[in-house]
Amino acid sequence: MTRIFDLLYFGRYDDLVVRTLPLLETDEEARCAFLRLFMAKDNVFLLDFHKSIEPLKDEAEKGNKYAQYAYARWQTLVRGGENSIRIAYHNMQAAADQGLPDAIAGLAITYEYGDIGQVDWKKENELIDTAFEMGSELAAMYKLQDYCFGRHFGLAQPDKAVELANQLIARDFEKGMEINGWWYFYRAVANEGRIGRTRVIDDYDEAYKLGILTACTDLIIAHGYGDETNTLVETKEYTEYLNEGMERLSSGAFFMDAAREMRRYDTLQELYHDEDGVQRHTIRYNLMQQSHELIHSRLSHAAELGDKAAWEQLGDCYYEGSYGFEKDYKKAFTCYSNGAIHDAVNSIEKLWKMMHDHLIDRPLDYVDSIALQGARCGSKRLLAETVIIHQEGRLAEYADEIERFYDPIFDAPEFSLDNDEDWRDVIDEQFGDDEPEDDDGRYDAWA
Repeated sequence: MTRIFDLLYFGRYDDLVVRTLPLLETDEEARCAFLRLFMAKDNVFLLDFHKSIEPLKDEAEKGNKYAQYAYARWQTLVRGGENSIRIAYHNMQAAADQGLPDAIAGLAITYEYGDIGQVDWKKENELIDTAFEMGSELAAMYKLQDYCFGRHFGLAQPDKAVELANQLIARDFEKGMEINGWWYFYRAVANEGRIGRTRVIDDYDEAYKLGILTACTDLIIAHGYGDETNTLVETKEYTEYLNEGMERLSSGAFFMDAAREMRRYDTLQELYHDEDGVQRHTIRYNLMQQSHELIHSRLSHAAELGDKAAWEQLGDCYYEGSYGFEKDYKKAFTCYSNGAIHDAVNSIEKLWKMMHDHLIDRPLDYVDSIALQGARCGSKRLLAETVIIHQEGRLAEYADEIERFYDPIFDAPEFSLDNDEDWRDVIDEQFGDDEPEDDDGRYDAWA
């Protein structure tokens, strides 16, 4: 019989759910593999609704805390319906009330992004620390993410990430457990910026072997782009990981293949000078159309598998009319909206800016809500906008949240918008006492 963990390692996720669901209360190995399946979206997006999600829902309704947690994670990560967050919170709270450590960690995240209507970073930290002390691997993963990328506008601490990852690897080894591939993955992430991509390949490779599907993307990048270049070299390893990743339905692999094709698309229009010295174009229309169709297909597939960057890139293609896409602000807005549903900061910023620039008009309270979502998700640009909105008397129902968390960051001496002139103009425009130069009255009419 196939080992339970092999089902996780080789992508047989539905089989894993079916096999472990009856064993969760009594079999530690089954329980461990089951909980690891729901740690990140790459696996969860690949679960079949009828084979896996419906049985989880049925068991959750019977009070099974593991099923409640798993069903809540699926709703949280996939967000396939209007009531996803409400359903997720109900089930996560129920599992947390029964003392499941991973559910307590999952509950913490609802306070980070305001999923249940309020943001409370203090409560979030307390719940994460509680779950971590109880042995939650989900809480440990969140701590590693925070150390790798920074949190709540704080700086990253890669040294702490490496230290914690080493401790977790040692802990699993000492307990005789299967080592969780996420520990290798985040150790690689933390070290990559310090020692280079190619020097952490072994950790990414180990993570991939242990079922971390997203590590495939990092392996593609490391083998294709090396340490210090943005020039793609299609090595044997690059091609192998790219093809295998797409076979295993890795969203990142589809995105990377789209990126490769975008580079190719740019070469299909050549400039030359004729005999009179006039600059002309050679455009390979048939090849460009084929290339456009491949880019569209790959990005769409990646987006459907939950890749946030793919939603943003699709939005950019429609916004700019690039790579053979017809310029279409409505489609761009839809793509950015889909990214925003999954709390993708760049998509949220672009969504807000389209409305601010009146490329797409929406009610003012909706525009304000997008600014608030951006602030919650770590956008300095929209944090500044949220504070300004609050100072103008709007978002009154979120006054406590804004005054507790965002005002102190905005007022800090080191706060900056990273020299983004477009956004500085927006802030200056709304803070300034005088009308913009050469104003013809349209700004006042809009305001």
